[in-house]
This record gives sequence, structure tokens and C-alpha cells, in this order.
Amino acid sequence: MEENKNQNQVKFDPKAVVEDLKITTAALQQETQKLNSGISGMDAKLKEAGTLIDHSLKELKESVLDIRVEISPEDLKKLEAYKDYFKHYKPVLYISLFVMLSGWGLALFGGYSGFKYYKESVRTKKEVRNVVLQEIANEGNIIVEKTKWESYVEQSQVLRAWQKSNPKDSKSLEVYYKGYQDFKKGKK
Repeated sequence: MEENKNQNQVKFDPKAVVEDLKITTAALQQETQKLNSGISGMDAKLKEAGTLIDHSLKELKESVLDIRVEISPEDLKKLEAYKDYFKHYKPVLYISLFVMLSGWGLALFGGYSGFKYYKESVRTKKEVRNVVLQEIANEGNIIVEKTKWESYVEQSQVLRAWQKSNPKDSKSLEVYYKGYQDFKKGKK
């Protein structure tokens, strides 16, 4: 029940609503008029700027058309003198250019040829080395370091000297050596 009383106290007042609408409408009309006047002012300024630009372009075109470029007779004589001067040096220029280009061509050709020659010589050296090593191996020989070879020669000389000085003991060494060789042959 109390809710009904609260709802009845606040009644809908159509006159107040109409008054509020009139005030709001009047304010909107004033704002619209202000905007329209601002827009028309901007349009006028735009037209004025356009006419100024067009006028400036016309003046610029007219002033450019009035400009004349001429070469004085003295300058013409100097140009003719340079023309004759360069006629005499034209062949020198062409010869210099030809020599420079020829030098570049020879440098490129020399570099390329040198590179190919180096590659071929390295390949040939490897092939020759392989052939020599194969021939040595086919003959039953080997390549030994010099220090090892000298050591073997020295040991052989010491052994011979010992055999001469101790003939009885050297016989047992010879027997042992022959037995060792036979043993190695039997293994193969």
C-alpha cells in the first residue's frame, strides 16, 4: 500500500514536459544557427583563399613567360674556344680510356689464368707424388726418415763389428736369426 501512495504522489505533469521540450528546442535552434553562420564564414574564407591562389598563379605564369635567357657574345666565344680545345684532346681521351679498359681486361685475364695455373699445378704435383710413391712401393722399397735410417745403419755396423770380435757367440745369433725368419715365413 505504501508503494501505491509513493507512486500517486509523483504524477506525470505534461505541461512541465512540454516546457522542457520548448526550452531544449530553442537552445538547439540557437546552436544550429551558430554552426550555420560559422560554416558560411568558412565557405567565404575558402573562396577568398582560392581566388588569392588563382591570382598568384596567374602572376607567376606571366612573370615566368617574361623571363628571357640569353648568352652574351663573349660567353659564346669562350664556348667556341673550349669546343676547339676539346677537339684536340678528344683522341687523347679515347686512347686513355682504351688503355685503362685494356689494363683492366688484362688484369682480369691474368688473375683468372694464374688461379687456373695454380690449381692445375697443385693437382699435377699430387698426381706425380702418388705415381712416385706407387713405383717405390712396387719395387718393394719404402721411405724411411733419415734419422731412423742412420740408426739402422749404425746398429748394423755395431752388430757386424760384434760378430767379428765374437765369432762363437755370433753363430748362436745367426742360428736364432734364421729360426726367426723361418718362423715368420711359416706364419704367412
